Amino acid sequence: MEFGVITLGDNRPDAMTGRLRSPVEHHREAIELAQKAESLGFDSFHVGEHHGCDYITSSPAVLLAAVAMKTERIRLSTATALLPVRDPVLFAEDYATVDVLSNGRAEVIVSRGIIARSYGDLGFDYADSRSLFKENIELVLRLWREENTDWQGQHREPLKGFTAQPRPVQHPNPPLWVGGGFGEESILLAAELGLPLMLPSVIQPPTAFAPMVEKYRETFQDRGFGPPRVGALSHAHVAKDLETAAARYAPRYCEYINWVSQDLLPWGLAPVLPAGTPAPSLPVADFDRSRTEGPLVVGGPQEVLDRLAGFKQSCGLDRYLFHVDSGALPQDALFDSLGLLASEVLPGLREA
Repeated sequence: MEFGVITLGDNRPDAMTGRLRSPVEHHREAIELAQKAESLGFDSFHVGEHHGCDYITSSPAVLLAAVAMKTERIRLSTATALLPVRDPVLFAEDYATVDVLSNGRAEVIVSRGIIARSYGDLGFDYADSRSLFKENIELVLRLWREENTDWQGQHREPLKGFTAQPRPVQHPNPPLWVGGGFGEESILLAAELGLPLMLPSVIQPPTAFAPMVEKYRETFQDRGFGPPRVGALSHAHVAKDLETAAARYAPRYCEYINWVSQDLLPWGLAPVLPAGTPAPSLPVADFDRSRTEGPLVVGGPQEVLDRLAGFKQSCGLDRYLFHVDSGALPQDALFDSLGLLASEVLPGLREA
């Protein structure tokens, strides 16, 4: 089992101190987080993509390229990239560049995203999101795998003998994961293309997706691709005990969840949801309920290990990603949590 660290790029005032980092501080701390994750033995580092809001990492490829220059081993990925609102040719070239700069360490997780507003803001129609997603995935894979691509689709001009440059280091292509699990469409797309699946388990715990994972595995194997790969993720914080973890993380986690559910989602879904329609359900800002019944992984090392072991068993997970910096957690507390996760939790999960 592999383990990764995520930053989604939320840049909000600290709920406990009121401090707001500058964009310069935020991006430099993200690079430091990647370096720390590598030094602690994590397998991958992931950067989210959002536009026009307080998630401020809008260009993961640029940030991952900077991280590539400061690291040597850790794999570099998105979490996730909004491929439907990107030109697939430029997308293929951007992440091939990350692959070259990192000497073959690039990956991408792609999804349709939950902020429908981004489609209009970037010149696309949200009604086309499903067809854009499928078409762009298929074209990106071809651009990475073929040196001369002839292609014609629905959403962009045809290509004739086009060669995307630079050519990626990894053959036949950098790994591309499909993010999805709430409905069958994304998981079946991943299975039919032979691609690994990343569950959106910051919203619900991985156990909630077990039926979808089973359908994905069955479809994947029916296509003759061999063993499928499934990943999951969660907000996470580890301290010496639950009391310490709650004292420094609970207010920050609850402020973050309130912002997402009460501000971000209504703003982001306003163009497509009729007036008065509630936003999709998210974890409520109830720390104890989220850590016992929801997707939050928090507490002392043994408590966190037991919870993650249950998640792993329920879905047969191959990779687990930890969103560790939500809620403006200070860097010293963040690194303390990450160190405990690496030294006292992950060894037990790798052996399980």
